[in-house]
Amino acid sequence: MHRSNQPLLRLSLAGLAMAAGASAFAAPIVTVTPPNNARFLIDQRFDLRVEVKPSSATATPTDVKLFVDGAPVTFSSNDAGTGANAGWFGFNLRAYSNAAPGVHTLTAQATETGDNNLVTTTAMFTIIDPRGSRRPAKNVIILLGDGMGAAHRTAARIVRYGVTAGHPNGFLAMDQFPGSGMIVTASLNSIITDSAPGMGCYTTGNHSQNGQEGVYPAHLDSAFAYPRVEYLAEYMHRKFGKSTGIISTADIEDATPAANVVHTGNRNAGTGVCDQYLDEIANSGLTVLLGGGRNWFLPAKDANGLSTFGTRRSASTDYVLPADLAAGWGVPQGAIDPNRDLIGDFQNAGFAYTSSYSDLKALNLNNTTKLLGLFGYGNMNVSFDKIAKRRNPAVKNPVDDYYAPDQPMLDEMATAGLKVLSKNQNGFFLMIEGAHIDKQSHLMDADRAMWETLEFDNAVKVCRDFADQAGDTVVIVLADHECSGFSIVGALNGPKGISGSLANLQGLPSDVANIGPGVVPARQNVVGEYDAAGFPHYDIEYAPGINGFPKTADIDGKLLIGFGANADRYEGWLSKPLPVIDSLLPSDIKANLASGAVPSGQKYSTMAITRAESAFGYFVRGQVNGDQAIHTASDIPISAYSSGSRAYQQFYGVQENTDVFFKLARAAFGGY
Repeated sequence: MHRSNQPLLRLSLAGLAMAAGASAFAAPIVTVTPPNNARFLIDQRFDLRVEVKPSSATATPTDVKLFVDGAPVTFSSNDAGTGANAGWFGFNLRAYSNAAPGVHTLTAQATETGDNNLVTTTAMFTIIDPRGSRRPAKNVIILLGDGMGAAHRTAARIVRYGVTAGHPNGFLAMDQFPGSGMIVTASLNSIITDSAPGMGCYTTGNHSQNGQEGVYPAHLDSAFAYPRVEYLAEYMHRKFGKSTGIISTADIEDATPAANVVHTGNRNAGTGVCDQYLDEIANSGLTVLLGGGRNWFLPAKDANGLSTFGTRRSASTDYVLPADLAAGWGVPQGAIDPNRDLIGDFQNAGFAYTSSYSDLKALNLNNTTKLLGLFGYGNMNVSFDKIAKRRNPAVKNPVDDYYAPDQPMLDEMATAGLKVLSKNQNGFFLMIEGAHIDKQSHLMDADRAMWETLEFDNAVKVCRDFADQAGDTVVIVLADHECSGFSIVGALNGPKGISGSLANLQGLPSDVANIGPGVVPARQNVVGEYDAAGFPHYDIEYAPGINGFPKTADIDGKLLIGFGANADRYEGWLSKPLPVIDSLLPSDIKANLASGAVPSGQKYSTMAITRAESAFGYFVRGQVNGDQAIHTASDIPISAYSSGSRAYQQFYGVQENTDVFFKLARAAFGGY
């Protein structure tokens, strides 16, 4: 069945007409969206689009039609691509939905001027009914460790708990979830996904192309005009009145948080991405938004016309929607408004705003119904540096240099978000991301990546405890993809074994010149392999605010990590004193970090390979170009828990990433 917010009119193709004259021996290219074998829930909304590329520059499409199961569809708009998309013509029906379970057929037809030969393209889609008679889940929580593969989890477990005589001395919170399986992570256009479709497959039930979120690919100049598909959060808000929460340690415009409520063909269009969080709140039910990314919320110019410190808002990354898209989906068209005070607009919409952990703690969350927290200008700092600041408040470190000295940990944000979201008696959808597992793996910073996994697991425990107390809650832990080919290769050893290994490593001469294949760098010889790896033991601190983190990363017998998808690097095995400059920071803060014009006076680098270890570590030639490791196509683990039901049992075994969406929907509808 077709649903829309207003009657649709069949649009004439006259406005698209060009000079006639198609080749008699060529035919137009005709495509249809959604792609073949797409799946949707009953009444889940998605756009239909037919695209036609005539056989010559002088031809135009004629008699373009679309049928669903043989019944004609009335287009709501048509368009012609320009610029890089010149030559393509598009025909749209926005916010279509179908309530008939089963397989359906899309049939697109077109001819072109000067040629009556009909070109036909078909695609199948399936409507799935998630309803059932079992106890429905009131709340759905997705905990996503970005880039987190099995080895990240193993390393974090060994660091926190250690191993004795082959037996783990403890298990992570995510290890103790009863439902366990593996997920295939491909995107629509590659075996190796990026984070946008990696997250979006869990929240739409559909594959998208790399770099795109909540949309299908299209030949359109405006990335925000691409054909949409409804997110799980939007669907659950529309069907059940549930609230939505998004919590991340990333810049909140980043791919993973955005791929829950934002629709765009360009994940990097940060001004429009962040505007859409507020502009489309009626569809998403967004109630909690916590993370970094303040740079997108600050006006480009202040009242005096001067550039605002720490802003990245610009007209080039903003958006205006086509009229029929806005009407069909019931959302504002948007505006090119780089000087918008988005924080002020959130506050006017009833959101309490906080920019520091102290402010967050001071809020009376019992009286807070909507919460916005922006704790950094770009990505939030990593736990390795946040913990160091908490242990030594008087010492200036990266959190000071990033102009965000007082940031919450992920579990602290989760606790606050759950308190606000749980006020809705209809329940909620919540996504929590540990973003820097991926980002630090890209940078081949093993210690910071492992610390991020520990921080993420603390948030997992908060959510499981909430589920046990609240009941009727499904919690899943997973990743969007694996990053860097992260692998545990051994433990730090030395001439006298584990004892004294750290002192030995610190005293070694430089290995920079040892690059010949016949020369063994001294730092290769400190890798304790097999029996020599033993059982690394870290001294863990258990105290409020720094719970479960090692007192230091550099110990005798330190866990050593290799990277199977690495770029060129220098490996020194010691923890890296400074992080690489965050790529999502505004340019003025980046410049200060690079020049040392920051509170600590230290100079930061934009590239992993130019950090301190380049002076002493041995050179490792990577498999990929550039200075960062890349995502891999490895399957990733999923762990599931449900209070009040056995919905977690759905997640056993090997499954497609899009399957997760439908399993969560079945949990919410009692159809598992």
